[in-house]
Amino acid sequence: MKYLLICTTFYVCVASLVGCGNTFSEMEGVELRERSYHCLAEASSTAAELQVCENIRRECQRRQEAGEFDC
Repeated sequence: MKYLLICTTFYVCVASLVGCGNTFSEMEGVELRERSYHCLAEASSTAAELQVCENIRRECQRRQEAGEFDC
């Protein structure tokens, strides 16, 4: 049940990002940090979830190279 809740929340967040035209570079640091944590904590992921997590990881790395330590 908890897994279903986490997955549903994750998909709603992704859908809202796609629907609003936001990108990870426009995401607030707190939200990016939370999503990065969920990616690290998730044991089994689908291919789509893995791709989103990879995009989040790259955005975290980009911000760290720019001197912003959000993740």
